[in-house]
Amino acid sequence: MVIKVFESSYDSFKDKLKNPFYGTLFVVWVIRNREFLYNVFFHDKLTSDKRLEVIRSHFLNWDSLLNFLGTILISLALMILIYVSLNLSRFIVEFSERKLKPLIQQIFNKSSIVSREEYLILENERDYFQKKYSEERSERIKLQKELDNKTENIQINDNETYDKEEKGKTVEEGEKGIPENIITTWLKLRPSYYDDFKKIISLMEEKVPVYEIKRKMKDLASTKEFINKKIIETLAHENIHYYNFTEFGDKFVNHFKIRDSAKNS
Repeated sequence: MVIKVFESSYDSFKDKLKNPFYGTLFVVWVIRNREFLYNVFFHDKLTSDKRLEVIRSHFLNWDSLLNFLGTILISLALMILIYVSLNLSRFIVEFSERKLKPLIQQIFNKSSIVSREEYLILENERDYFQKKYSEERSERIKLQKELDNKTENIQINDNETYDKEEKGKTVEEGEKGIPENIITTWLKLRPSYYDDFKKIISLMEEKVPVYEIKRKMKDLASTKEFINKKIIETLAHENIHYYNFTEFGDKFVNHFKIRDSAKNS
C-alpha cells in the first residue's frame, strides 16, 4: 500500500515537471535554496533534531513566503525570456532562409531566382492553361464521339443505298463497287481516314506492331473504322499484336492503290 502511494506521488510529480512552468519553478527553487537543501540532505554534522529545526525555521516564517513568491516571479520571467529567445532564433532562421538567402542568390545569379509575385503569376497561368487544356480535350473527345456516330450512321445509310443500286450487278462488279463506295465516303466525310489508310499500308508492310500504328494515326478512330469495315484484323505473334489485311482487305488495298495513283497522276 505504501509503495503504491509512493509510486502514485512520484508519477504525479514527474508529470508536473513536464509542464514548462513547474519544471522551471522547480529548477529556480532548487538554485535559490541550495544552502537549505545541502544542510537538510548532505550536512553530516547536523542531527535529526537540528534538521527538523532548520526545516521549521525555513518554511514557518514570512521570509520563506516572500522567497517563494520571488521564485515564482523569477520562473515566469525566465520562461518569458526562454520563449522570446526561441521565437527570436526562429525569426532569424526564417528571415535568413526566406529573405536574405534568395536576395543573395539573386545578386550573384539573377536567372536562378524569381520573386514570389512572379512565381504566383506563373503558377496561376499554368493552372489556367492546364484547366483550359483539360476542358478542350474533353470537348474534343466528346465531339469526336459524336462525329464517329454520325459518320457510322451515314455510312450505314450509304451502304444500304449502294446495295439497292447494285442489286442487279454481278458479284465481281459488286466487289469493285464496295471499296469505291467506302473511299468516296471517307473523302466526303472523314478525309483523315483516307490519309491514315494510306499510311497504314506502308506500316503493315514493315510489320509495325499495333501500338506503334495507333500512335502514328492522325485520327484516333481510324483503326476502329478499318476493323469495322473488315479491311484489317488483329493477329498475335509471340505476345505482340499486329494488323493483317483480310481477304476483302487485300482487294480493297489493290483498289485503293489504283485509285490513289490515278488521283495523284
